[in-house]
Amino acid sequence: MTKEIGATKLNANELVSVIEVVNLAASERHITKDAKDDIYAPDHYGRLVNANDLMQNDFPWLTQSGRIDLDCVHFVHPKLSDETCQRLDIKKMSDKVIEVLDPEFHLKQIDFSTGFGNFLHVLKSDIFLRTILPLTPKKNMGKVMKIMQRLTVIGVEHIRTRFILTDGHGNAEADISNAACIEGPLCFIDGERMLVTPLPIERSYEIVVATCICQKFHINMDNVAGLATLLASDASTGSGLDTMLRQFGLFGKNHSNEELCRGEPGYPLVATDLALIEVKPLKTFQVNEIVAVRQAIDSTELIYGTISQTQDGSSLSRLRVCIGEGIEKSFLSSQVYSIKGGRSVITVETDAEFGPTKISTPNRLHSSLLSASISNNNTVTSTNSQKDEGLSAIIRKEEILSAVDDLLRTADMRLNDDAKQLMSSNLLLKESLSKFQTKVDTLRNNTKSVLKGIDSFLCPITREVMEDPVIAADGHTYEREAIELWFRNNRNPRSPKTNQILPSTQLFPNYALKNTIEAMDGLRESLNEFSAS
Repeated sequence: MTKEIGATKLNANELVSVIEVVNLAASERHITKDAKDDIYAPDHYGRLVNANDLMQNDFPWLTQSGRIDLDCVHFVHPKLSDETCQRLDIKKMSDKVIEVLDPEFHLKQIDFSTGFGNFLHVLKSDIFLRTILPLTPKKNMGKVMKIMQRLTVIGVEHIRTRFILTDGHGNAEADISNAACIEGPLCFIDGERMLVTPLPIERSYEIVVATCICQKFHINMDNVAGLATLLASDASTGSGLDTMLRQFGLFGKNHSNEELCRGEPGYPLVATDLALIEVKPLKTFQVNEIVAVRQAIDSTELIYGTISQTQDGSSLSRLRVCIGEGIEKSFLSSQVYSIKGGRSVITVETDAEFGPTKISTPNRLHSSLLSASISNNNTVTSTNSQKDEGLSAIIRKEEILSAVDDLLRTADMRLNDDAKQLMSSNLLLKESLSKFQTKVDTLRNNTKSVLKGIDSFLCPITREVMEDPVIAADGHTYEREAIELWFRNNRNPRSPKTNQILPSTQLFPNYALKNTIEAMDGLRESLNEFSAS
């Protein structure tokens, strides 16, 4: 049919028949890539297009704006079900099309911030962040949090963007912008900048900004009205916000959907888990274990993270923690809060009704940290350092002292100078003992390897270590003086080892064995000197 019809639009009967065939093909349990290459389905114009070239239109408001050249793209026909598209692995527009600033257009910054109203304050508030996070796809949560916390609003005269079609993996394939459309977006998020233009009198910044945020972070557009209302409200008071958010279908503080984000890397710690955190620097953490870490070094706010890499050993160690999609950092184990299953509850504080989770005084400091030993194999890096070195840096005694001091400071205590000096001396001593033990282990291993062959150093006749080893005609090695005496005392010389008659009494020096025996004597002297020291 594809060859017969070509680019001609299907009539009503043909369209129904084609969709039935496509649904039948999609119902197969396993569709290989080669099989998908042979499947054609109707696009939004009713033309047959290869399934690999089709997209699902999950941004209908964008296609209706006229800013995309619809002749450059192929959306699936609306009669094709979502289930069929999923089975055929037909990507969504949001996965394949990205909007970028036009590189040939120069932004002209202007100052009209006085016209922004209250939304700037709400946009940067913790209430707004905690409201939109549960609305975003989980894979984007860490990215959204990072952008929103650093977002800067800039007024510009005009914005011009381009729409780029990708292969779904970030590789550009074509520019699908409509060249005839001169209109640009009224609001656009570029990295950590939110660009905003002057608005027509019938528009409001709250609606425009809420729409931009939903488009950028793939939030359902049904939430635009609720987010706009939140941006226009006095979020600092918290008065009636929970009721208002629920009325607009958003997630309030106690909404069950907050539980969906519980434990997700980068998401603020919920009150339930905040009451269960404790510091256990010597704990053996498991990969994929959910923990809590500070959002920043000097911050009191906690976010979830998952352990991605650990170290062996019972001392203070370094951990690799995932704190967002594709974002990992290294922490000392004293900086990681484990979530216990006990009954004790820690007092928590919040900033207003929707304020971020904050730490009060964790009351479980394990004194065993004070006797933590330095392991030469411990290799991780802390977030306190300027450079994140993964699990490659040795934990220094200064870091151990800093970790202890930090833990005590959290409990309103400090190390005095005498305690610091005592601990520093203790750690230096343990470091010296560790190096000494390494030397002992090395000598012990060398000795074991030598002792394994000690029997070959003994003459089979005298059972003493040989000084001048020689090889006889039977292939065995003897002390020269002992084997020569053996030959003189036996008229028909036989082998001392096998008792077989030897074809010859000729002897050959065994230089290799002689060198090994001399080396063993040197090792024995080294061991004696080491023992004496």
